[in-house]
Amino acid sequence: FSISYDGGKTFAVVHEELKHCFFNGATRNNNPEVRSYSFALPKDLPSSDKAVFAWTWVNAIGNREFYMNCADVEIKGSSDSYTGKEMVIANHDGYPDIPEFGDDYDTGLDLYKNAKDITVKPGN
Repeated sequence: FSISYDGGKTFAVVHEELKHCFFNGATRNNNPEVRSYSFALPKDLPSSDKAVFAWTWVNAIGNREFYMNCADVEIKGSSDSYTGKEMVIANHDGYPDIPEFGDDYDTGLDLYKNAKDITVKPGN
């Protein structure tokens, strides 16, 4: 889950769910077990009435695709900027490919762990 303050050009991660996004463990089942998430946004996000919130993921099996859902949100925060990991983009032209996970749900995690820090702020 990531936030952007420049209309979606750059995103900083505010929360990560890695490995079993829709499931409680490794599976080849296509029926989701997890259908909702609850988490607190970082307290040091800047205020903005034009922020973009994104949820991105790479599927474990099937076509190698990158998925992204976005929503315009209003944030009431307490700082001028926020620094977090840069949102990983994969399985898209010009970006790294993450192969099917198979039985190894650590596949591609190095991209997330090694993502560079990025600072985002309103008006940027």
